[in-house]
Amino acid sequence: MKDNIVDIATKNRRSAALPVTDFWFAQVDARLTRIEIMIGRLEWQILMLVCGAAAMLLFEVIQTFSPQN
Repeated sequence: MKDNIVDIATKNRRSAALPVTDFWFAQVDARLTRIEIMIGRLEWQILMLVCGAAAMLLFEVIQTFSPQN
């Protein structure tokens, strides 16, 4: 069996300079991510407040219907 070696011409690929807009989009993405995190925390805080208020209301209802001594 005959071994054939083939030279494949490779081009030196230079990475093209990134456009300035990529930096701007990265900044916008970073800020939007931080805003989304803050909104997520706010949603959890509101949920905890609603659950706390519902628990207090439940305790008041139980206290109202429980027999008084």
